[in-house]
Amino acid sequence: MDIFKNHPDTHHICIINTKNIPVGVVERQKFLSLMSSPFSYALYHKRPVTLLMDDKPLTVEARVPILDFTKEVLNNKISDINKSFIITHNQAYVGTATPFDLMRMSYIHSTHISDTLQTRTRTLHETLNRIQVATRSINEESRNLKDESENLSERNMTQNRHLLESDQKIKSTIQKTEDQNIKMEQSRNYIQHASTNIRESCIKINDTIEKFKKISEASEDIGKILNIMKSISSQINILGINATIEASKAGLYGAGFGVVAQEIRNLARMTSESLQRTRGLIAYSQDAITTCSESMNDNSQTLAGIIHHVEKISQSFKEFEETSLLQKEEIHQLHQIMQKLNVSTAKNNETVSNTNSICDNLFINVSELAQITTNMTSLPTHYNLQ
Repeated sequence: MDIFKNHPDTHHICIINTKNIPVGVVERQKFLSLMSSPFSYALYHKRPVTLLMDDKPLTVEARVPILDFTKEVLNNKISDINKSFIITHNQAYVGTATPFDLMRMSYIHSTHISDTLQTRTRTLHETLNRIQVATRSINEESRNLKDESENLSERNMTQNRHLLESDQKIKSTIQKTEDQNIKMEQSRNYIQHASTNIRESCIKINDTIEKFKKISEASEDIGKILNIMKSISSQINILGINATIEASKAGLYGAGFGVVAQEIRNLARMTSESLQRTRGLIAYSQDAITTCSESMNDNSQTLAGIIHHVEKISQSFKEFEETSLLQKEEIHQLHQIMQKLNVSTAKNNETVSNTNSICDNLFINVSELAQITTNMTSLPTHYNLQ
């Protein structure tokens, strides 16, 4: 009675034994009704409380789910709705409650779940909206990526075609370079042979010049001899004149001798004329030999200069041949690089093809995701749980 008076909100009290095991429940209304009857206080105030308790209360284990226990309470008699029940754990007392407490806590729990579900539903709708926006963006970017991938594929194909054309041109250039090297080698050999022939010609010209010099010296000796013969002819002419004079002095007896003197004078005259013509021819020959000698000397010097230039040309051809060989090696290396670039371009084309396939799959998956998010946005944004 003191407990009920001091605790107005207490509607029932659980009676337990020394082992903390519930044995009954005392209901407030029932207890106060009983104790308010005449003589009840005098009858029960010194008696044990077990006489006034419900010794068969509704008991439930703490591990039993609320939903299962609620079904059990609702299946009992209507009069049991207002009765309290005892919560135990391994048969030991834990607490007491009423079906009203059960409904109130169920309502609070359901309301909490409903609020949480609504909050999460709104969050889900917001997330789905963002997913839709992101999906549309991904869809558009995937289309752009696919278009760029196709453009890249076309550019790679064009580049591959150009690389093949460049490769053919490089091969043609290598072949032309090889042919040019062969022709340059032949030209260098021709130049070497020409240089050798020119050297031999220079030697022969120098020999001829020496011979011309000897002929000129011989002509000078002949001129000296002709001078001597001219002197002899003059003396013979003088001798003929003297013989003629002496024959005229002799008279008739010297007539024959006069004839001989006249013939000697004629011979001296003819000899003098022949010597004069011979001297002219020798002078002309000396002039011609001198001119030829000078000309051949000039030609020899010119040929020497030509030999020098030919040697320079031959050296230039040799250097050009070496440069051409280096250029050939560089072109060959460039050809190898072009081949590697062709392989790389083929791999790029394969990668672009794989990228196109990935873009197609991505586009399909994004479309499916967009459809799923569209279907999910049709879910209700508010759940009315009762």
